[in-house]
Amino acid sequence: MLKRLSIRHKQLVIIMATSTAALLLACAGFVSYEVFSFREAMTSNLSSVASLIGNNCTAALHFDDRAAATQVLNTLKGEHHIIAACIYDKNGRIYASYTQDQKPFPFPKPALTDSHEFGPKYFDLFRRIDHGGERLGTSYVCASSDQLSIRVEQYVGIIALVLCPSLIVALFLSLRLQRFVSEPILQLASMAKVVSVDKNYALRAPPQGQDEIGQLIDGFNEMLEQIQARDAALQAAHDQLEKRVLGRTQELQQEIVERTRAELSLTQQLTRINLLNSITRAIIDRHDLENVVVVVLRELEEHLPIDFGRVYLFDSQSQMISVAARRYQGKSQYAKIDLFAGLTPLKDTGLDACSTGEIVSFPETSSSQTAVAMKLHQAGLHSALAVPLRVENELFGILLAARVAPKAFNSEESEFLRMLSEQVALAAHQARLHTQLQHAYDELRQTQVAVMQQERLRALGQMASGIAHDINNALCPVVVYSDLLLQDTSQFSDVTVRNLENIKTAGEDIAHIVCRMREFYRQRDKSDSLVAVQLNKTATQVLELTRPRWRDIPQARGVVIELETDLEPGLPEITGNGSELREALTNLILNSVDAMPEGGKLTIRTRAGGWDRSPGAATHVFIEVSDTGSGMDEQTRRRCLEPFFSTKGKRGTGLGLAMVYGIAERHEGSIDIESAPGRGTTMRLIFPVKTGRDRLPAGGGKPATRVPALRVLCIDDEPLLREMLRQILENGGHTVEVADGGSAGLEVFRSAVRSDNPFDVVITDLGMPYVDGRQLAQALKAESPRTPIIMLTGWGSMMKEDGDVPIQVDGVLSKPPKIAELYEMLGAVTSKAKAA
Repeated sequence: MLKRLSIRHKQLVIIMATSTAALLLACAGFVSYEVFSFREAMTSNLSSVASLIGNNCTAALHFDDRAAATQVLNTLKGEHHIIAACIYDKNGRIYASYTQDQKPFPFPKPALTDSHEFGPKYFDLFRRIDHGGERLGTSYVCASSDQLSIRVEQYVGIIALVLCPSLIVALFLSLRLQRFVSEPILQLASMAKVVSVDKNYALRAPPQGQDEIGQLIDGFNEMLEQIQARDAALQAAHDQLEKRVLGRTQELQQEIVERTRAELSLTQQLTRINLLNSITRAIIDRHDLENVVVVVLRELEEHLPIDFGRVYLFDSQSQMISVAARRYQGKSQYAKIDLFAGLTPLKDTGLDACSTGEIVSFPETSSSQTAVAMKLHQAGLHSALAVPLRVENELFGILLAARVAPKAFNSEESEFLRMLSEQVALAAHQARLHTQLQHAYDELRQTQVAVMQQERLRALGQMASGIAHDINNALCPVVVYSDLLLQDTSQFSDVTVRNLENIKTAGEDIAHIVCRMREFYRQRDKSDSLVAVQLNKTATQVLELTRPRWRDIPQARGVVIELETDLEPGLPEITGNGSELREALTNLILNSVDAMPEGGKLTIRTRAGGWDRSPGAATHVFIEVSDTGSGMDEQTRRRCLEPFFSTKGKRGTGLGLAMVYGIAERHEGSIDIESAPGRGTTMRLIFPVKTGRDRLPAGGGKPATRVPALRVLCIDDEPLLREMLRQILENGGHTVEVADGGSAGLEVFRSAVRSDNPFDVVITDLGMPYVDGRQLAQALKAESPRTPIIMLTGWGSMMKEDGDVPIQVDGVLSKPPKIAELYEMLGAVTSKAKAA
């Protein structure tokens, strides 16, 4: 705002602001000094009073005379500015107090040291009371600070009385004296404005003395003299320049004509380059040949422009050309012309020169007798260019461009089309390669999916290998003891016998499950144990085993699952593994129960017929598990057989249907799935029927082989398994000793040899701490080569399958062992040892 004022007013404001600031600072310093002096005096005065009170109360505090202390404090009644006072004892409690007019007063907590503090209304002061170096208490005095406020108000009044006349005098003097500076400057500013408006540099400002303002005016007059001289010189130069400009203008007009002609040529070249770049960018993102051709032809028709365009592909083997992007019609009325129908030999078109990389030009189509020229002329197109599309010096195709006007293509356009042909040929060739690569990628992806499926199954089998030993160890007592109980069933009821058989069957099935998880990725070997299986009997067994899941547990929740069986009588037998088939049916039934949380209908159905389930010669057997549950959508139906794929969340592992799929594949069968959301699911297993010599005898338990009494050493780190083996063998009339590990077993064996009572057979586990089964067998054979060694392990089937049986071992059994298999193995190894 100060910048917008005139210089006269600026001077006035500056003088008044300076004077006022100086006066205010002087008054502020005076007041500050007075306030400081008053506080110092008041502090000294009250400090003396507090010290006097403390000295007079020393005896009272020492002899505990409160009346004397109160009398000393009452002497302050004559001090009207003292509002309150008190004596604190050495514990900080008020010993005696005084208040003006006996009014209550909020005494503060005593300070530990001498101190004072000025407040808005009061002045507080504390002084220690000491006697003989001992602190007896603290004296406190509170005085009013009203006198300081009154004195400050008086000072403000005095300042106001002095400041107002001083400012009036300063204003009068500034108004009278500032014109000596402002008037010459204002006159100079008026002179400068006149010179600026009228351009009259002959004017001069009157001189104003020898001070700075006079020097400014003299400098202004000197500047006008120089400008006047330069203005005259500039006018002369201007006249000379006009003559030179007139001559130069004529030269420029001639240059403009020449430049216009050059710019037109450059514009055409730039347009073609931009068109080439535009086409190149447009075809970069196209990965199929047809789209590349369509983009190129559309850009040429719109921006070159041409009336007709086609791209023909050349087959080097057949020497034929065919039109590319036949669906493209374009915008021109000539776009629907079809010069060649289907495949046409290149030599019959008149464009065979393109095979050597030459551009075929038809300035006048009527003057050429080639097939392409005559057809173009008949269509009303009188000029054309055929540009070869070459990749790696081989003809890939031909770009044909035509116009209605004769001789419509100049050399520059011909060169442009040649440059374009290189880009188009490369893009078209890459598009064809991309299409071929896409087909190859699709085939590779399908193969990869199959390989990944196989690898998932392989990983599942390898995972099962790691847990097979522990599971088989845990199953041994279940299977073996149930087998022992079934040796003599005369003392059991039919229900107990059936329950024992179910326990044994379930235990054996669990052992098969772990073993088969590893077999997902392999086909069944011919050496695998297969028997004739009746699917009706298998279905009945599975329904009995799963009864708690589809009847008892749902009924406990108030849910009813209705069971319906439709088993065809006289169903042909199939060749397979009964335990695996029971497992497959168990998984299907449990999945159906899980799909009906609110209840429903579960149907088990068997049929025999042809592959298409038509009646007639029974080539296949079908067993169906149907439910009325939630069903599956198409995506779930396609993926439900994948390992680890589950729709049950944390309740599912995703292995059930994968196992079913593996079992069906190993039985040379297949799975048929019918399902829809809200319409339930039907899982159908289809197995081939073996006829004639392909049939195998029905499976069943073998009677235990009778073996002469033997002396047997059993080595296992599991106490329950050792006792189980002892009981089995002792029931067969054998003498048994046990050891809890490889080291202990080796010591027992050596002790028996030293006592001339060696063992006939050694049965050992594989996985044991410190000395495992392999090391033990090697040590035993080194000391007694004729002693048979049987290895009983949870990895038995895997060792035999992988050919990993140690050469020192005479026989391998898998846990849990069957009693008949154990006796058969004992008979085999002892007979072999005797024969040797």
